[in-house]
Amino acid sequence: MSREVWNDLNVFYMGYGSMLKEHFARLCDELERGRDRPRNLSNWLERRVNILTMLRKAMGMDILPERNVKANLVGRVERKKYVLEKVVLETIPGLYVSANLYMPSKLEEPVPAVLRVHGHWRHAKHQDAVQATCIGFALRGYVALAIDKVGYGERRYQGHWEGYILPAVGLSLQAIEVFDNMCAIDYIQSRVEVDPERIGVTGASGGGNQTMYLAALDDRVKVAAPVCSAEVFEDQVASGRCFCECIPGMLKFANVPDILACIAPRPLLIVSGVLDETFPITSARKAFSRVKCIYELMGCGDKVAMYESYAPHGYNREMREAVYRWFDRWLMGVERDHREPEIVVEPFDSDVLKCFHNGIPEKGETIFSIYNAKYNSLNRFAKLNPEEYLKRREELKKHVIEDVFGGFPDKADLDARIYRAECVDGVIVEYASFRSEWDIIIPVILLRGEDRFEETYIFLTPSGKSSIFADRRVREVVENKGLAVLIDYRGVGETDYDESVVAKNSLVLGRHILGMRVFDVLRTVDYLAFRGFLRKKLEVHGFSDAGLIALFAAALDSRIDEVKVEGLLASYRIGKSLAQPPSLYPPGILLYADIPEIAALVAPRKMQIRRPVDSSGVVLNIDEARKLFDFTFKVYDVLGAEDAFKIET
Repeated sequence: MSREVWNDLNVFYMGYGSMLKEHFARLCDELERGRDRPRNLSNWLERRVNILTMLRKAMGMDILPERNVKANLVGRVERKKYVLEKVVLETIPGLYVSANLYMPSKLEEPVPAVLRVHGHWRHAKHQDAVQATCIGFALRGYVALAIDKVGYGERRYQGHWEGYILPAVGLSLQAIEVFDNMCAIDYIQSRVEVDPERIGVTGASGGGNQTMYLAALDDRVKVAAPVCSAEVFEDQVASGRCFCECIPGMLKFANVPDILACIAPRPLLIVSGVLDETFPITSARKAFSRVKCIYELMGCGDKVAMYESYAPHGYNREMREAVYRWFDRWLMGVERDHREPEIVVEPFDSDVLKCFHNGIPEKGETIFSIYNAKYNSLNRFAKLNPEEYLKRREELKKHVIEDVFGGFPDKADLDARIYRAECVDGVIVEYASFRSEWDIIIPVILLRGEDRFEETYIFLTPSGKSSIFADRRVREVVENKGLAVLIDYRGVGETDYDESVVAKNSLVLGRHILGMRVFDVLRTVDYLAFRGFLRKKLEVHGFSDAGLIALFAAALDSRIDEVKVEGLLASYRIGKSLAQPPSLYPPGILLYADIPEIAALVAPRKMQIRRPVDSSGVVLNIDEARKLFDFTFKVYDVLGAEDAFKIET
């Protein structure tokens, strides 16, 4: 059976790469329409409490340690009209935050302070716009503190883009950022130069998001000015935000304007760029309109405003001047010239701004170390003995479906279709499709010999069904009178979509992409049953990233008689590096089980794991693999099925 026989392995006439974008948009719309709108002030205040409670839980704020910030002054520089101090904060034990404090040269009494946070800017607190903002505030009589966010600037060694793993242990990247920012306010309030009751926060892009979440969760922030960050989430389902801007399941209880509205009645200035392509002005205007309604409902409509600069994404001088004027009004109680004087900033690599002169702090914590420490502390199902585990397997399945994957949708009509069929060299090939859910269509190729088959095999691969069409294992199934079923689960093959965007959007929507894809496999089993193709045996094969999809599907559906996976991620523990995609790390999974405990759900059915890998993508040796899957082996042994589970490396 040569692949060259078939020139076109597509089921659809044209590629359907927009399917997931449209799917996410539909889910956003349903969540938005299902959300209660505040009818009166009492209703809103009650809803606000619920939003903030759920936000803290979704972010993982409640599992962070008590704040006990430690500060170390490492340098001081005198300028003509202001002073620059270099400070290292220790927020979580071993997690170091590099910070620059700017304040007027002469102070006669405590003054307001501003926390200046930044977005995904290469130079972090050294960025010219960050320096200019802080110097500008210092020249106006404020104390300003700029900090490097986790993984940026002098904190690069801590990691940032790897933060997509954190929800798996119940944390989030935004939680660490907000925690650092709360500790920064603790430090600001400890300074005798600062009036602790007059503190503001501002930042652009990802810094605007930090501003929003910090001000919503911390009432010590009296004035907030998020810049180039306001939006309604449904407008950005096709964009590539960072995981620090994606709160697990947030869309189930709040949209971005709802979080902004939680700042009320404290003064809020939303600043946007008319030419901003990252946070488009239309989306920002929608957000402002919704937020203003809440401020007016609370009788403080004058405390919210929107300023638009005819500029692209950034934090330009005009934007800074608008923020100066807003902070002067609400923190100083004055109206004065808001124009920014000519400001000279330090070069990006200037030693004048650096806090870590000796390089990386010794034993400094990182995203990986924080993650692994949490991994080690969690009381998962593996802590049970095999007998107790077997009694609670249905409980674990429920947790996985409801709490980790975010639930499965109601099963819609399969709308099964066959587009064409042909027989080549004695092989019958069908090109078909079915609907996994209303707006998710799964293209399928079915291959079988002309004789009747008794065994059915589903093949899954992240590179799509076309890549495995001519694989020897598929050929062997057909030659041995079996039915080979090749599918493109959502987001691969004919419905290919950006993996990072898929993971981010599904995370915020509260239905993780891993669970969605597992559901596609379960619906494939429904489809085969509908067509009468479930006979003596159903076997699922999963390769590389799809190995985890196949494993979860077999764990949750007893109709699958056997599962074989190759290149399976063996554990969610992080080793020396991370080479696995974000789509494999669903939120909260490690609150319940690691991969070996999920594998034990398959027992006593047959399972074969070939060439399992670690987080770096390195194939484990047999001793490493057997040690990781020791719990799985024990469960199989208790069930008297020790020969049904095999690992090959």
